[in-house]
Amino acid sequence: MFAQYDDIMSVEDVMDALNIGRSKVYELLKNGQIKSIKMKGYRIPKAAVIDFILTQTKMKLERYRELAD
Repeated sequence: MFAQYDDIMSVEDVMDALNIGRSKVYELLKNGQIKSIKMKGYRIPKAAVIDFILTQTKMKLERYRELAD
C-alpha cells in the first residue's frame, strides 16, 4: 500500500499518500494525530502514517495485513 514511500516521509509524501492538502497534514501533525520529528521541517515515519490510518478506521493490524497481501 505504501511501498513506493521511504520509511521516513515528507509532508508532500503524506499529502500524496492520504490524498489530503498541506494544511490538513500540518493540522494532523500539530495536534499529534500523526507522530513526527521536527528537524528542518517535519519528518514523518511511514509507520506513524499507517498507525494513523488504522486508528482512524479502527481496523486491527491483522486485518490490515490481510488486505495488504
